[in-house]
Amino acid sequence: MKSQNMKTSIIILFLLSAICANGQNYILKSGDKFPDLVLHPMVNAPVKELYLISYDSKKLFLLNFWGTWCSPCIPEMDSLAKLQDKFSGQIQVIGVSNDPEIKLKKYVARKPSKIWLASDTASLLYQMLNLASVGHCAIIDAKRNIIAVVNTDSVNAKLISRILRGEKVESNAKTAEVSRSDKDPFGIDSLQQGSFTIRTYMKGQETMGKVPNSGPFAFRRISYYNINLTTMYKEAYDIVSPRQIVYEFDKKKYDDYNDKKQLYCFDLLVKPEEKDSLLTIMQKKLNESLPIKARTEMRSMPVYLLKRKNGVTPNLPLSDLSKPNYGFSGNGFEGKGVTVDEFSHFYLNNELDLPVINETGLSERYDIKTTNDLRDRGNILKAIDQLGLTIEKTERAVKVLVLYK
Repeated sequence: MKSQNMKTSIIILFLLSAICANGQNYILKSGDKFPDLVLHPMVNAPVKELYLISYDSKKLFLLNFWGTWCSPCIPEMDSLAKLQDKFSGQIQVIGVSNDPEIKLKKYVARKPSKIWLASDTASLLYQMLNLASVGHCAIIDAKRNIIAVVNTDSVNAKLISRILRGEKVESNAKTAEVSRSDKDPFGIDSLQQGSFTIRTYMKGQETMGKVPNSGPFAFRRISYYNINLTTMYKEAYDIVSPRQIVYEFDKKKYDDYNDKKQLYCFDLLVKPEEKDSLLTIMQKKLNESLPIKARTEMRSMPVYLLKRKNGVTPNLPLSDLSKPNYGFSGNGFEGKGVTVDEFSHFYLNNELDLPVINETGLSERYDIKTTNDLRDRGNILKAIDQLGLTIEKTERAVKVLVLYK
């Protein structure tokens, strides 16, 4: 947005129109009119801002919600670009992202495309559609009605042909389910010394996990909501890289996020004197309660070694913090008071295609920040290089998580 005033006016304009149309329910859905708002700024488009409801075009518009930080989104955008070429003159794809304009310009410079890009750093339209994740596409007809909101990977030539013939298409987007209750979902109060609960899918709970680092439950409680078996076991056994997971059964029968019958909610609270054994106790509880069991063993496999660059002083400022505080996404890593072990284990293991072993010999706590123009291997390696570090591929014996029946 050009200014905060402009952003505010757009929000107010939408809220007023939505409330008038739908009472207090202003969540957009298929069949609704596209909201009275401006997409701004636009990148790689004939206009700097797009007022879609009055834009002079009879095309079908596909608003794809994505991000340069989302690895699966990139091939989906490539597929949509091919569809746009196939149905030239009939459809226009707009990639709506919370990336800032400058990052989208870098993306399109690297990957030229006829897809228009829109920067919505406030994720306003994403929230209006109540989406649970990116990788969804809102399809808008020539009359500016929302035909459907679907998974992007389900958008293909057959679907577009059906829509152009006037056939009805069902929405299949995953929408956010957020509980508005202030009550603890597991009924735990601050006086309890310990408890354990595992249950199936809980309606109204967002998929997430948390370990409090303050308050009465600090570092002695772990909770997960609507997640699969693998995620719980990965947490319990401190495994990050998916390459370190071995399935001795048909994964789809027990590990499909699209099947709510396979999702679980888990809560463990241990006594204060047991907090250092939280994950060990979690391992025991899961193996006792779930239909799939877990064990660990050492196996030889390809890995990356994280090392210092020869003749280069690492660009790692020493931190004043004695405990880590960090977060990361497809945009990069930002942490204060973190060790290189923590940076390597939690971030690089998550982002790279092989397990990462830290052999830098660096043991202090640092303030580490990296940024990615695009969430891909090249950008992550570039960020590592800027820290004065490097990786090399080799073979090592590492701990693997074996899931079995």
